[in-house]
Amino acid sequence: MTAAAADPDHVVYPVAHHELTPEHLPHPRDPFDDVVRFAATFDGYAAMGMEMCGEMANRAISQWTQTHVIPSWLQGDLDRLRSCLYFEARRWIRLEREPDTRSLIYVHALIEAIGDAAFDREPATR
Repeated sequence: MTAAAADPDHVVYPVAHHELTPEHLPHPRDPFDDVVRFAATFDGYAAMGMEMCGEMANRAISQWTQTHVIPSWLQGDLDRLRSCLYFEARRWIRLEREPDTRSLIYVHALIEAIGDAAFDREPATR
């Protein structure tokens, strides 16, 4: 067993929407590994199906790239928001590198939207 496998800080457990707390949400200055750990608390593939999750996440980032606003069809929908975050984390794991600045800004916009939806906050306008 590796040291990482024996370390309970590296174990990620599912977190249901109703169990989310502000402490679960990574801060923009936190390492990307914290984003990956949070994203893994919700299995977007199980929730949406692998193909649907990927199509939705690609559509969402494409729209965000044009407007710098989380698409309205995502806002308030924790299944969709967390699935998109799950897919983005997996995207960068598969690429075996840290996200570029623009992608990191998008990832944190998703996290902010998750917080807005989970804690009944008004979405931020940018």
